Amino acid sequence: MKHVNSEPPARVGTAPSAAHRAVVEERGSFCFATCSCGWFAPGRRSRDRARRDVGEHLAEHPAGPPEPG
Repeated sequence: MKHVNSEPPARVGTAPSAAHRAVVEERGSFCFATCSCGWFAPGRRSRDRARRDVGEHLAEHPAGPPEPG
């Protein structure tokens, strides 16, 4: 049996960006919250909890231009 851990899903060809674009992806019975900035949350069985993880991340890091310097 393959174990699921808290590593982010593989996303070939992507790089972190200044704008935060967070998504919840399903893989098997787990949901993973990830963001274009490189942030990710641990795998969750609850979609609602994964969505709350995204909401908390976006509240801490509002989208907008990068801070100077």
